Amino acid sequence: MAKTVILGSGFAGLTAAVRLKRRLRGEDHEILVIDRSTTFVYRPSLVLVAFGHKPVRDVTFDLTATYRRLRIPFLHTEVQEVDPESKTVVTSTGPIAYDKLIVAMGEKLAVEEVPGMADYGHNVCSLSGAIRLREALKTWSGGPAVIGWSQFVQTGGPAFEVAVELRRWMTKRGWGTPIHFIDPLPKIWAPAGSAASTFMQQLFDDRNIVRHGPVQVQAVERDRVVLTNGDVLPSTLTIVTPPFRGVEAQRSLAGTNKRDWLETGRDMQSVQFPDIYVAGSATAFEGPKQAHTAMLQAEVAVDNLAADLHHAADARRQYAHEMSCVLDLGQGQGLFVKKSLWTDEHQVARVGRQWPVAKAALAYAYVKTPVFKRWGFSVPQ
Repeated sequence: MAKTVILGSGFAGLTAAVRLKRRLRGEDHEILVIDRSTTFVYRPSLVLVAFGHKPVRDVTFDLTATYRRLRIPFLHTEVQEVDPESKTVVTSTGPIAYDKLIVAMGEKLAVEEVPGMADYGHNVCSLSGAIRLREALKTWSGGPAVIGWSQFVQTGGPAFEVAVELRRWMTKRGWGTPIHFIDPLPKIWAPAGSAASTFMQQLFDDRNIVRHGPVQVQAVERDRVVLTNGDVLPSTLTIVTPPFRGVEAQRSLAGTNKRDWLETGRDMQSVQFPDIYVAGSATAFEGPKQAHTAMLQAEVAVDNLAADLHHAADARRQYAHEMSCVLDLGQGQGLFVKKSLWTDEHQVARVGRQWPVAKAALAYAYVKTPVFKRWGFSVPQ
């Protein structure tokens, strides 16, 4: 009998747990999921929470009850470190041995890397961040705003939705002040392809959202954002995604990676530790870190891990890096983007009213219906 421990229960961890349970059904193998929280947060909907369009209960569900229904052991504790030599996970409640390990602990929001960001910046990368922004909007009286993302960030979609939603918020109140949008890319939303990039630039022009880029953030102050190129943008409301880096608990597995990401092959197996697989934001792949990529990586990791347990000689499944997301543009419109990042297989950018409807339906289904949690279907950002 082998014991597989899954660290984290976001999109990657939950998908891995459900899929592995199905792959090992009827076999004498043990699965244990560990997470520091008992609440799953559907992060693609946090912009709606921040602007008061959804209550917290519509973007969260209880992990303890979910894993009980799935009959998968779940441990609510803090992962402190992984010792790959002894194959042990060190937690706040004691050590746990493993035979196979899936690391899916997400990312750390490194606000400390930008002076003032913790005190004066907002973001929609966490439930607490969305709630904090919601409270700030209740007393905000307008003025210049700075939206976007800082250096070392690997997700841009939420910032675009924040900019569009804030413009709608300001227009309803008769405030015409420009919104300044910052990002470190050579071209606006460059990873999404030229069609999506051109569309977003035109949208920004139409809605008086001024893009500054490529730029990096030097400091966030009470009434301004200082950029590394010397520019200073006045700001009474700053909503900037902080730098991402790997969580401290996985540092022992990161080797020489400067951001503490974990290096894997396209089979999602660690290049250093063959009994460890990685999925989600913990991976070192360049490009977007999304719910969609996390779930695809988890599927690949589980399929190859299961093959290991079965001593199968079949060809290993390979992950194909791609982004897939729907941006809610307001006024009933949405932009759907799907783009392969390593090949030319998918190059899609489409605007229409069906996309925000589909995105809302998918969010409702994932959070409210047990079938998604039972079968672990892939979802876009």
